[in-house]
Amino acid sequence: MLLGHTKDAHWPAPEAAMDQAREFLEACRDKHVLVAPHTDVDGLTSGVLMLRALQSLGARPTARLPGKGEDIHHPAFLERLGASSTEALVVLNMGSRAEPLLPGVPTLVVDHHASDAFPPGAQVLTAYGHEPVANTSLLTYVLMSSFVVPGPLEWLAVLGTVADLGVDAPMPFLKDALRRAKRSSVTEAVALINAARRSSRFAAPLAMQVLLRAGNATDIAEGRVPGVDALRDCRLEVQREVARCAKTPPRFAGNLALLMFSSEAQVHPLVAMRWVQRLPEHIVIAANTGYLPGRVNFVLRSRAPVDLLALLQELDLPQMGGAFAHGHSRATGGSLPPADFLRLMDALGFRGLSGRDVERRGVAPG
Repeated sequence: MLLGHTKDAHWPAPEAAMDQAREFLEACRDKHVLVAPHTDVDGLTSGVLMLRALQSLGARPTARLPGKGEDIHHPAFLERLGASSTEALVVLNMGSRAEPLLPGVPTLVVDHHASDAFPPGAQVLTAYGHEPVANTSLLTYVLMSSFVVPGPLEWLAVLGTVADLGVDAPMPFLKDALRRAKRSSVTEAVALINAARRSSRFAAPLAMQVLLRAGNATDIAEGRVPGVDALRDCRLEVQREVARCAKTPPRFAGNLALLMFSSEAQVHPLVAMRWVQRLPEHIVIAANTGYLPGRVNFVLRSRAPVDLLALLQELDLPQMGGAFAHGHSRATGGSLPPADFLRLMDALGFRGLSGRDVERRGVAPG
């Protein structure tokens, strides 16, 4: 059986919602459709699957990726989307917030994040609340299987699933799908595609081109398509930055551990994951003051069974000038101006931090 293909009418999303999403896509025939995926592996593979589905239906799809530090709700990205003459919009893996997107443009949101609030007026297909919660590429794969021959595209859903949930994720028929896609090729391709967006050069558009050119995971793992060498360079840069920034000594406040460093690469999630192995009883906050000018980008991770979203959402804080406390109960974070980040850290018990602590620095970790 193909990955995720069951006869369960309530999984990976209710059949009625799946049918409505298919009707939305069928209505896109002969129309110009913007496909806007997140730039992680799950998002990019979802984007490629959606492009294939729309092409098979006779639509004219165009992919539009958010830039470094952007998502679908970022004003600059929305402005670029709005400047395109589009007749429909499909948002993948980043639409789980109750903020407007492109008013007047029919919009489909496909997502799996913990949320019951979505852009007003959008049609929503979400896996959230339907256990085991499917990642977005797997949800997209099941959705679009009505329009294409799904077998040759299964490897894309495998990549997204492994990237988001790991090789042991409790998804139906993942073990068999991994064998067909070659497990070693899948893990190598996931590492390369992920490195593209984490690199300081932000090569997510190149990663999507590599996915579009490849016919399977081995094409990427063995460098059979153009662009893979550049992805390997991205991975080397990210590995160096993780090793450097992970040397940062933590500061403690109760069961919280804060690491502050400065890097133009998106290494804060990887540094956090290194440190939760060293501090299994702590909630690790990895804060990067160098990823975006005028921002502190941070993540929270923990091996303990703690609802990290609730931890942030229950703080009594004034209005912040950025975004935070979205994502998953076990993986969250945000991007805040330095002053707001300091207020957040103060509320979490880290007293005495100053503006110097959140300065954008050069090569040395904080």
